[in-house]
Amino acid sequence: MGLIMIKQAIIVLIFIICYLAGSIGEPDVVHLGSKSDPNASLFTYDQKIHESTNHENYLVGMSSSKNFYDCTHLSSNTYLKSHPNWTEMVIGANFSGVGSIGYLVLDPESMEIKEEMSRITNLFIGNFTLDEHIQVIKGHMNETGYLGCI
Repeated sequence: MGLIMIKQAIIVLIFIICYLAGSIGEPDVVHLGSKSDPNASLFTYDQKIHESTNHENYLVGMSSSKNFYDCTHLSSNTYLKSHPNWTEMVIGANFSGVGSIGYLVLDPESMEIKEEMSRITNLFIGNFTLDEHIQVIKGHMNETGYLGCI
């Protein structure tokens, strides 16, 4: 009688193992992030690019800056040259997002922020291609290339 119970217990154990093995099957495969794969679990992420350049020439009394942020596409180059009597900044950019370009020129006699001679700020939101040339010479200002102007 003890031997029969052991055989029955082994048979029940074999059935349980076979049942569990059949229900488990192959492991699930997770396909990530491919729009061309119909089985993929799509996920989204935001890639935002930020680039910033600030320049100050205390001898001329000017500061200039370019800022690009929340950009999904950004291709830019900057040429910056600074001397004791003049500063030149050339900005070329192609971007989708937010861009800000500007400069501030103070009165060279007082160099006080209260006595600014010029403050220019351009804000661009959307898709833009820029070619900006800012040149400040002690006592003179010149801006070309803004929205196609020469």
